[in-house]
Amino acid sequence: MNCPFCRSSQVFVTNSRPTKGNTQIWRRRKCSNCKKLFTTYENIDLSYLIVIKKSGRRQRYDRAKLYSSIYHAAIQEKGSDRGETGNLAEEITKDVETEILSLKRKRIKTSEIFNIVFDILKKKHLSTSLRYLAYFQKPSNLLSLRKLLF
Repeated sequence: MNCPFCRSSQVFVTNSRPTKGNTQIWRRRKCSNCKKLFTTYENIDLSYLIVIKKSGRRQRYDRAKLYSSIYHAAIQEKGSDRGETGNLAEEITKDVETEILSLKRKRIKTSEIFNIVFDILKKKHLSTSLRYLAYFQKPSNLLSLRKLLF
């Protein structure tokens, strides 16, 4: 870690604590050279995770794609506030990532990610879960909606 002010590598941690449901670490750091304080946030890196698409193609996990899909499902609700929608999408994304981490696997199918997201949304925000389902399911597959909801 280098100081963002003077680029010195003589940086030490003065305070540290978990934040956001233990999914982030907040650290207050101080530079020994210029004596300035700055804050860093450490997140869990899931870039090692390989996502297997329906076509069989493989790609690295992309948090932005997951967040975006949840955000777009939530923003379609009437009277939705962009700030509240962003907070909801962030909360659900963190819950999904925590669930994925608990699986302790290096590969996961998109259908498994979909099921995790849908289950969490169904518990926390039912109307968004229905929009999420409609967004990702083909019309012919919507007949199985009853199985997913009940």
